[in-house]
Amino acid sequence: MNIWTSLGINLIIFILFWLVVFFLPHKISVAGIPKGFSEKQCVVNNITLNYVEGPKNGPPFLLIPGQMESWQGYKAVMPELTKKYHIFSVDLRGHGRSTRTPGHYSYNTCGDDLKQFIAQMIGGPAIVSGLSSGGVLAVWLAAYAPEWVRAVISEDPPMFSSIYPRIIEERYMRRMFQVAIDNLGSPGGPNLEAYLANSGAPKEGQEELLMVPPAVLKILMALYAVNRRLKPNQPYDVPFLPFEMRVGVKFFMEYDVDFSKATIDGRLSRDFDPVDALKKVQCPMLLMQAHWSRHAYWGLLGAMDSQDVEKIKSLVGNLRYAFIDSSHGIHIGEPKWYLQQVETFLQQGNSDSL
Repeated sequence: MNIWTSLGINLIIFILFWLVVFFLPHKISVAGIPKGFSEKQCVVNNITLNYVEGPKNGPPFLLIPGQMESWQGYKAVMPELTKKYHIFSVDLRGHGRSTRTPGHYSYNTCGDDLKQFIAQMIGGPAIVSGLSSGGVLAVWLAAYAPEWVRAVISEDPPMFSSIYPRIIEERYMRRMFQVAIDNLGSPGGPNLEAYLANSGAPKEGQEELLMVPPAVLKILMALYAVNRRLKPNQPYDVPFLPFEMRVGVKFFMEYDVDFSKATIDGRLSRDFDPVDALKKVQCPMLLMQAHWSRHAYWGLLGAMDSQDVEKIKSLVGNLRYAFIDSSHGIHIGEPKWYLQQVETFLQQGNSDSL
């Protein structure tokens, strides 16, 4: 075998390897709709909400994504939940394929969207589960639309930390929203590379953030670019990357950053009192908390600290609490744990009416 034949064989093997890598399906794909589900749109409050609906296998169950998340974030838990429940998951205004309404983002506005959605598209009281700001909205529904809520699951909600003016004091949380505003809302469209390059993570004992190494970022962006060319219908399903990273890219690219602006400047929480809302929750409630810590300079790293949790416990009578040492998006990163907690909660004696 001469050197040219050897090089040719190695080149063919190299090409075949990368073709397999790029076209080998992921266990959970960002693209596509789960089996048995259909994607639909409806009009509420003069805007279009995009949502998915599963088969009627049990009581209605509404999943509310968090800020910078669309319904695809629930793909890891939807197949299991749909075995016992009639699942709905909706893109909030300003997210995914729902209408963007700059200047009109608030908990009260989004809460009323969801109230109208339940009334029009579900037609009866539902189990309601939300992540982050979606968890705040789940509480909003239980408080101000109790006739439409059987039980509420609030997944790591920034119930007090993201409320103005405290959000100004939480430096890291505020910075992350500002990074999204600066890099995902540019006139030329979302700049994913700049967003990732500027995100950073706090390190104990220092103010300087740990950034993604430029070489690693270049490799990730190259994989992303090649994947878009090879699989234009699956642009986010980049090889090697876990589901939470791939789906996160989709969220970043389909998000109205005015939602983040509204969080920082107080429009999101205007005329919304979390204490009043929590006091009004009468149905069973499950509160999930993910990892958190406090940094001397950057403040709260996470959505809730121990004082926030104790305050929620003091305000809600029928409450179950569960903690996991995980990242913020529990149902994305720890789907088995999320499902276990939901099932235990809904089978409890205090949830017999569900």
